[in-house]
Amino acid sequence: MSESAHGKNELIFIMPMKFQKKRLEDMKSSLSRKGFNYTNDLSSDVTHVVTECESLDQVERYLTKNGQAIPMSASVVSTRWLVDCLKAVKYVPIKESQVLRREKTPVEPDVQNKAAKNSVSSFPEWACQRKAKLKHFNSKLTSAIEVLQEYAELRDARQDYSRALAFRRASSVLKALPFPVQRTEQLKGLKDIGEHVKGVIEDILDHGSSSEVENIVKSEWYNKMKLFTSIFGVGPSTAKTWIECGWKSVEDAQKNGCPSSDWRISWGLAFFKDLNTPVQLQEAETFFQIVKHEAELILPGVIVTLVGGFRRGKAQGHDVDILLSHPSEGAEAGLLPKLLAALGKRGLILIGHKEKSSFRSDVLYKDFKISARGQLDHFEKWLGICKFKKPNLFIKPQDLHQLEGATNTEPCSRNDELLSIDTEKIRQKCDHLPNISFEESLDDLYEPKLKKAKGSEPIDEEPNRLSAAPRDWLARRVDLIIAPQSQYYYALVGWTGSKHFNRDARLYAQKKLGLKLTSHGLFDLEKVRLKHLS
Repeated sequence: MSESAHGKNELIFIMPMKFQKKRLEDMKSSLSRKGFNYTNDLSSDVTHVVTECESLDQVERYLTKNGQAIPMSASVVSTRWLVDCLKAVKYVPIKESQVLRREKTPVEPDVQNKAAKNSVSSFPEWACQRKAKLKHFNSKLTSAIEVLQEYAELRDARQDYSRALAFRRASSVLKALPFPVQRTEQLKGLKDIGEHVKGVIEDILDHGSSSEVENIVKSEWYNKMKLFTSIFGVGPSTAKTWIECGWKSVEDAQKNGCPSSDWRISWGLAFFKDLNTPVQLQEAETFFQIVKHEAELILPGVIVTLVGGFRRGKAQGHDVDILLSHPSEGAEAGLLPKLLAALGKRGLILIGHKEKSSFRSDVLYKDFKISARGQLDHFEKWLGICKFKKPNLFIKPQDLHQLEGATNTEPCSRNDELLSIDTEKIRQKCDHLPNISFEESLDDLYEPKLKKAKGSEPIDEEPNRLSAAPRDWLARRVDLIIAPQSQYYYALVGWTGSKHFNRDARLYAQKKLGLKLTSHGLFDLEKVRLKHLS
């Protein structure tokens, strides 16, 4: 290969950071074989610094730590340029997209500097006192830390709960910072940012990624656990059992019949794709309006609120949580069974489980802790799966005023045809809504067969049959929660979330105020009595 074909003055230096050893050796071998000039030592003669880093700032931080600097005349380029050169067997012009740039600051410099100079002492210690926006300045850092949190939660050992909580706390702090973290020194003095987290952040700032996080993300065990626990009803213990059985995919679980007594898993497997497709805000609002309309017909003046992530401003979520109450204490009694009947008559209910209220004043005095999976409450509720029209078919929320002219007894004919649940039985139950027996409360009608079956009975095939049939709807998880007026606002906070906000608010109430906060109320620990505060 002639010298002029490559250029006699070009000299390539490959930064080893982020390169796997074998890949780096192969790249250098290709350069040598094809006649390119490269060096293992960074000097003023270098014309091209090739890197896997994502920004010029990362390159400078790495070189500075090693007592080096970018040569004055050198271009800092991505490996994509080098690959293009190797393919062409000559030096090629550098594309704009292949030149490394400085990190973009998401806010104006003066705003950033002012925020960064704020005293750490003024930063709220408790998560429940901080403002945390959905879009914040440190998403790359929090995404990595949340991988560590999830990994600890999936391991599910006794010591992993505290590790997961530590990562969750650190992530919460980073989300609330009013500036992008560019140096770990900016985090000095901040509570909940430990040395482990600082090390991860430093790796990301210097190298663009954390090797610890990268190794987890590439881990076969992690990816299997993440996949299996994304199935409705499957927790870490079940997922580990499936991995021990040699299962690698959702199809393996479906093929092996999933011998479980938990009805949620049968339905979760059958409708895996539906239930793992995010629910869009428009879908949630449409279903919410239907529930609100039916609830208002049953109990005029009813309070119906869309809670969960959607109330926090999220554009999509994994389920739809709806909280119901009434200004008159006790008027909400009996609402849930009638509402289920009305939704069933519309052909919207697939399956679910109704829980009776277990609230008593003495349950508040018990020191029950918040687990990794949250804190249970004692409200009457229905947890199940409903049918949402596919996005191109469902009614827009703004058009739902037309429902006012519809009769409460008009069924959704197309959906009724697709139901393998006995819709005629539903109609019979719904013909006289005011006369429904609260004792009966439709539990038997909507309870899954598998839950009532004995362990030796065959697997419930109903979900598979429904899932495989032609349909114009998607299966969606829905929670309907009934709260009396005296507990409504506490329930509103609890069911709005987030999980970490609730945990921190309850811990703050206990540690700082000497009060017990739950989704049912706020009471004085010293007087040991329920204390509702206005």
